Parts: sequence; C-alpha cells; structure tokens
Amino acid sequence: MTNLYHKDIYKFDEPIKSYWESTINTNVKYKSLEKNIKTNIVVIGGGYTGISCALSLAKNFDEDVVLLEAGHIGWGSSARNAGFCCIPPAKMSVKKMFNKFGKIETKKFFKNTIEGSNFTKNLITEYKIDCDLTGNCNYEVAPHPSYFNSIKEEANLYKTEFGIETEVFSKKEFNEIGHMGEEQFGAFSYKPGFAINPLKFLLGLAKQAEISGVKIFQKSKVNKIEKNSGKFNVISNGQIITANKIVMATNGFYQDDLFPQLNNMILPVISNIIITRPLSKSELDSHNFITRNPVLNIRNLLFYYRLLSDNRFLFGARGDVVGSEQSSIIKSKKMEKQMKKVFPNWKDVKIDYNWRGLVAVTTKFTPSIGKLDEDEIYYSFGYQANGVNTAPWSGNELAKLIVSNSKELKISKFYQGLPKKFPFPKLRLFYLRLYLMYCSIIDK
Repeated sequence: MTNLYHKDIYKFDEPIKSYWESTINTNVKYKSLEKNIKTNIVVIGGGYTGISCALSLAKNFDEDVVLLEAGHIGWGSSARNAGFCCIPPAKMSVKKMFNKFGKIETKKFFKNTIEGSNFTKNLITEYKIDCDLTGNCNYEVAPHPSYFNSIKEEANLYKTEFGIETEVFSKKEFNEIGHMGEEQFGAFSYKPGFAINPLKFLLGLAKQAEISGVKIFQKSKVNKIEKNSGKFNVISNGQIITANKIVMATNGFYQDDLFPQLNNMILPVISNIIITRPLSKSELDSHNFITRNPVLNIRNLLFYYRLLSDNRFLFGARGDVVGSEQSSIIKSKKMEKQMKKVFPNWKDVKIDYNWRGLVAVTTKFTPSIGKLDEDEIYYSFGYQANGVNTAPWSGNELAKLIVSNSKELKISKFYQGLPKKFPFPKLRLFYLRLYLMYCSIIDK
C-alpha cells in the first residue's frame, strides 16, 4: 500500500470533527461487513460517486449491489467539502480546451457540466433531501484590478459559446449586492450555481440507496481483490464478497493498492476549510456581506468562501503537502490570517472549526469515467475539486455503462478514458510543491 501523505490523513476509524458533523443526527448507523456474501456488483467507496452509482443500479436497473466504505458513511471528501456546486470540473482554460478537443467537444463538455449541476439539484428535489440548499448562482471575484478584464472575458465566453447565463459587476456594483473587502475588484456570476450541506446531502442519498435495496457496509475497508474463475473475491474485515463486477469510486483517497491499472493516476491534493463563530449583524455590515451565494476568489491559488445559514463564515483554500495533524493546524492558522487580511474588520472573530480532505487531480485535468479493458472493473474519479457538480452525475452515468453492452458512454470525450500515469509517481508531491510555489509567486 502506498500513501503519499502522513498516516494521519488516512485514519478511517476516526470522525472528521467538521462543522457538518455538528449539524446531523449522529445516530445514523450502518453495519460493518461481518460475513461472506455474494452479489452481482460491488461498489467500493461511499461518497457521491459510489452512492449515486449504487442507487441508480438498484433503483433504475434492479441490480443486486453491495457498497463498501472504509470509514463511516460520511467519512470521505463528499462529506468534508465546502458544498459548492461549481463549474467546470477541469483544470484548464477554455482556450486550452478548444485547442485540445475542439469547439464542438468543448461545448458538449460544458453541456454535460450543466447537466451535472442540474442532476445534483434534481436529486435534492426528488428525494426531498434537507441539505440547507442556498444560493441561485456562483460568483467569481477579481482579487486585483488586473483580473477584472479576464473576468469579463470569461463571462462573455460562457454566455456566447455555451449559453450559460452570466452577469458582470463592477467593484461598486458588487459592493452593493455581494460584499466589500481587500480583494474585491469586481465579479461575475453564472447559473446554475448553489451550495449545500454536503454531509446532509450524502446521508440523504445513502438513505435512498438503502431503501432501493443497496446493501451498505461502513468501516469495511477493502484490503485485497482476487480473481477466481471469472469472479472477483473482494476481501474486507477478513470476509469475502464474491461479485461479477467492481466499481472503484474512492477518488482522492485511492491508495494505489488494489489494481495496477489504476495506480499512480491520481495526485491527491489537500484542501482545508475553516469556519468562524456566528457573525453579528454589525460584523456582517462592516464588510456589507450580503450574499448567500458561494464565492470564488480567482487567484492562481484560489480560495473560496460563503456565509452559512447561522451566519458562520466558511473559508477554504489549498492545504499543506504533509498531511499530519500538526501540519493541518499550521495551515489553518495561515488561512485564518489570510481571511482576516481580506476581511480586516473581522480580525477578532474566533475560528470554531477546521478540517481538511483530499481532492483528486490527474494528468488529463478532467474527470475519468469508464471501464478497464478486458475486465469488469469500472471507475470514475478526478473531479478536479468539483465533486458536488460532477460526482453524483458521474455515478449515474457509470451505472448506465455497467448495465449496457456498449464500451463507451454518450458523453463528452473530456470525461472518457483513463489519464496517463504520473511519471516517477513517488515525486507527485514534489511536482505539487513546485506548482504551489509558482502560483504563490504569480499571485504576489
């Protein structure tokens, strides 16, 4: 087993102590795997991808499905993120997309991306999931006057090329409808966009999957997978699940230990979140912080923030490159300093919560959905920090692939196929350090 980060980040038996966990009924329990069983499909990973895929397989296609989660249901990144439903799930500019894939394929990608946002919203509506849904758009904010032109260009591109509803705001205009601050020099909005309590959403999906017949087991980490007479033996907690098909849905927490074909394809990047105590009306007024929509500051090392329903302020950023508990605390202190530099009138506001999770970046800089050649192993990963938008939709698309006779999905090529493996994979964190240093210099 290969872990890139310190062992602290892989403590599957421990709760996360996030703000989200303070908002739920902790009596929600699932059993661990305690006996040998047989099934048609085993889904490994209890996040948005795995649960959405399992739900679709069971409800829409009447499949026999077992889902395994290494921690508790709600342990992984699907329940740790900031709850932003953003676009696009790619780490490249639209210009690069046009050059690499062409305009037609790029437009198809953005069409699928909008479908992803709508799919997440529709799941919330269909199953009446109470997950503190808020906002009707996303804002991207210019951190310096020099960024404003690029914001206008992006807004125009979204509108003219992809038919996305956008609106541009000057610094003064955004002061009136959004907020003031030291890094606010205009913004643009795009729809659809919103935010959720990610843990409540996940638990709502899991409940529906269980109702639909999915057998869910938590604290059941997969230690080994063997193939015997055309079937898979999935070994967890010393027990064996015999299955015909396997879905890998572990995303950033995949540990390069189950399938050689999938190893060394993910660069898990730590993302940290801090949340303040509830802010008073006078504190909010001091920065005219009005909006409840999610906001992204578009630095190269971007950070993101939003006001929660109880007037706490959430602030997120890229994390450290160590992964220990101590390094997380140090990073959270730096983020607090950054937040209070951007919003100086909140310099005395206490931080109540801090935690981190892993997002999955790949060499292709777009998600990967598909099936391994010559084997009944299916995968979906690499959402480039846009899992709320992409993962539930991807899980549903993956379910369609599993039950079809086709080897390909009718979705954009951006999503299809595996990325290239990272060269010299043990150096992945070194590559990340270089990238973070470069971005830090550019931002300054």
